[in-house]
Amino acid sequence: MAAIIVIATQTTYAQYLADALRFSTFQNSSTARFDGLGGYKSAIGGDLSSLYGNPAGLGMFTKSEFNFTPSFKLRNNDVNFLNKNNNVTSSNIDLNNIGVVLHAKTFKSGNLDKGVISINFGVGYQKRSSFKNDLLFNGTTTSFGNGTSNGLGDYFAETATAEKVTQNNLSAAVNGAAYDSFLIIEDANNPKVYYPITSQKAAQIQTINRSGGSSSVDFSLGLNISNKIFFGAGIGLSSFRYTSFEQTNEIGQLKYRNQDFNYNVDYNRNFNTEGSGLNVKLGLILKPVNELRVGLSFESPTWYKVTDNYSEQLFNNIDKVEGTDSFPFDYQLRTPAKVNGGLAYFFSDKGFISADIGFVDYSTINFSSADSPTDLKTNRNSKQSFRNVINYSVGGELRVQPNLLLRLGYQVQGNPYKNLANSDFEIQSISGGFGYRFGTYYLDLSLVNANDRLFYSNYSLANRTEPLATINTKRNSVNLTFGVRF
Repeated sequence: MAAIIVIATQTTYAQYLADALRFSTFQNSSTARFDGLGGYKSAIGGDLSSLYGNPAGLGMFTKSEFNFTPSFKLRNNDVNFLNKNNNVTSSNIDLNNIGVVLHAKTFKSGNLDKGVISINFGVGYQKRSSFKNDLLFNGTTTSFGNGTSNGLGDYFAETATAEKVTQNNLSAAVNGAAYDSFLIIEDANNPKVYYPITSQKAAQIQTINRSGGSSSVDFSLGLNISNKIFFGAGIGLSSFRYTSFEQTNEIGQLKYRNQDFNYNVDYNRNFNTEGSGLNVKLGLILKPVNELRVGLSFESPTWYKVTDNYSEQLFNNIDKVEGTDSFPFDYQLRTPAKVNGGLAYFFSDKGFISADIGFVDYSTINFSSADSPTDLKTNRNSKQSFRNVINYSVGGELRVQPNLLLRLGYQVQGNPYKNLANSDFEIQSISGGFGYRFGTYYLDLSLVNANDRLFYSNYSLANRTEPLATINTKRNSVNLTFGVRF
């Protein structure tokens, strides 16, 4: 899953821009075998990963097969917030995928190795991503960056001023609650302008609780033509659910009529987003000689219908003042198309090496709804903020005994942001694993280690001085595939 910069702004379209990227970076699932090789390999085939990636690989099956892959995921988050380091870990168990391929030879006479030899059909469920992560970190807004204020009072002063109305006409309930809690006050000379009266030193505690994920049910068909050409096509019925509770608790002092008062407020943002859609996959594998395979796959955009329920709340923990605003919204999202190519070279039955390269253009993300201004701003900013990326991976498998195989892999997912350094937002992963065959059964295990980074703030300011957390996440997953051929 690609790193996402999550920064709240005073306009909701920026939220949709972040979500559009978040829901466009889903990666297809793999069995533990392919995970150990550095992720999906488009030229290998004969593995149930083909069901979710290059459907041409289904044409290489010579028997029917069933397998499933559970996974244990561990996340270690190193957070730097207001010059204080915090470390938070979380974990969960997932079912990465479960699927079956049904092998069927064609009825033919004459040369059985020419023409369409077999037609194989596959159906499976895959977990494409998990949003699960829990974070808790804190720091003290010491001088707010060389004396520049950037607390919640500054944020609500900006959002209230943007309404251009007097206090009794504020339409946003959170702005009204900020006023009633004495975080902000109107200017004596212009009651439509607001400024903060909170202190420049305050303690902030950030809480983030995320859950949900993306999954897909895939139906794919693969053809074997003369044991040289393998062609496949598939349809994916995709869905996702994303929930996130994000809270800033700020404790400090405010000055009102030359007196100091303590304040303690919670600013909460709640995200609840669900979507469903479909995509189409096409694939081709050529085997010009037994040792070499060349693969090419195409995945169409996924066309999603999305229901978004976003709300925000300001709660005063001392005086029990509360304000809540809700923003239900429906829209359509078109994710980018994906093209992937790969090579695999086999050393007889001793093993192989394989490399893949993929292309995705995130600037082609398209957002549409009944609100034309939001569509225009979101799509314009998508083109300005995102770019095309190159993803690549390499991996190899070695047969050390007739029934025992060892694997290693390396993968890089490119940085989708135009104006941010590649080294900061590339996602690199290393992997390894082994496989064991016993009769018609097999067992594969892989360990994958990946690192990603994101910047986070629960609110933003016009001068870009909001407290910003840098979150470096190490993700380790142990994947186990059990399968049977029949």
